[in-house]
Amino acid sequence: MAEMFRNRTNACRLFFLVGLTALVSAAFGVGSDAQTRPAKSNSPIATARAEIGRGNLESAERVLWEALSSNPNDESALTLLGLVRGKQRRNAEAEALFRRAIQLNPKALDARKNLASALVSQDKDTEAADQYREALVLAPQDVHLKMELARLYMGQRKCSEALPLIAAIPATGLPSEIIPLKAACLTDLGHSSEAAALIDQTQILNRLNRALSRNPNSVHTMLAISKVYAAQNKHEQSMTMLQRARAVDPDSLPVLRALIVESMEAKQRRLALLFAGELQEKSAENLDDKYLVSAVMLQDKKYDIASQLLEDYVAKRPEDSKAALGLGIAYLAEGKYVDARKWLEQSLQLDPSLLEANYELGMLARKEGKTSEGIQRFASVLERQPDNSRALLGIGTLYLEEGQFEKAEAALQRSQRADASEPETEYQLALLFTRMGKADAAQQHMAHFRQLKQARDNELTPKEEQLKPM
Repeated sequence: MAEMFRNRTNACRLFFLVGLTALVSAAFGVGSDAQTRPAKSNSPIATARAEIGRGNLESAERVLWEALSSNPNDESALTLLGLVRGKQRRNAEAEALFRRAIQLNPKALDARKNLASALVSQDKDTEAADQYREALVLAPQDVHLKMELARLYMGQRKCSEALPLIAAIPATGLPSEIIPLKAACLTDLGHSSEAAALIDQTQILNRLNRALSRNPNSVHTMLAISKVYAAQNKHEQSMTMLQRARAVDPDSLPVLRALIVESMEAKQRRLALLFAGELQEKSAENLDDKYLVSAVMLQDKKYDIASQLLEDYVAKRPEDSKAALGLGIAYLAEGKYVDARKWLEQSLQLDPSLLEANYELGMLARKEGKTSEGIQRFASVLERQPDNSRALLGIGTLYLEEGQFEKAEAALQRSQRADASEPETEYQLALLFTRMGKADAAQQHMAHFRQLKQARDNELTPKEEQLKPM
């Protein structure tokens, strides 16, 4: 079971782009200050807008309250007052004002844009995405809206939906803050060469380092740099940059989230657990953070905690196929096979392309003694991914249990070629050759199993524990 989670950190990384997304999207009014209806130069609305532009928020607020006292349903005044509240970091009030403007005029584009920004600032990314989608219906060619929605999709593990939104934008036309996100998405979808080309073409790392030299305490820039390193699979360097950001802002939740993901990627399990515990304390009710913590708990085999967190998550987001998959995996590890089957099958209903669900159902079938179903499940994975080492190991093991030695040997040797570091494959090959009466081959594979098992145990043991005297 531990090995399954060694290969699952990409899904976590996809999800936890949200930490960086929240930072780069949070500022109100970027490209949104202008209102749909032009105001007369001497009108209260024009005056308030000018005062906001000069940073005179108190003066703007006085003008807007005067306008609203005479017309409480002035859509433009409500939107501008919401903008003022956003700049004052009174985000809940800003949200209420933007919602009122939209209630008065459902086609109020600027109110929707600013409402989405207000929601992002409150970590309400799902609601924010809804508002950006509505805004895109009103302005389908708005590049700014597409980039903002793409940012949110990246933060919600929806890279396949995010990338098409910005596919038509030349790399040189992308803002600096979105390039690391796009590179990370490309990496997580298996397009590492495209991610590397994007990083090289845009010289994003050089640009970000120059920006950091101008403002050495910019947490935004440090987060972006860490994301570039992550896209390059330089996770130790990514963590170093994140620790630097944390020293500047110890309370930053985006930094904390990114530290969790990078700790998992760098196989720093103890650090990942430490940061996950801190996130639970600081953000106990945030659903996205519950998902992140559950991923850490799954990786560290704390299945009871993971299942509790995911139960709460799927109750509120029943459409999330990967959360259903995670819950099924936790139940499977706990031996709750009925519940495991329910959620694994649910994840497949939500997303029939989810190969991992078929793999886990194959593992479940094996534990339940349903050999035929297990073979069928693993075979369905191999139809799409012929070199999937885990599915080859699973189907080879079942062939061995059925006494189909030729098929078992073929599958297990293919699994070995696909992943030579997996000790369980060597163990099953040793069993196979023992049953076939090939003692020398069996001994060789058993010896190799012990070597790989020791290496795996050392890899999963924190370095400080490995150095303790006996």
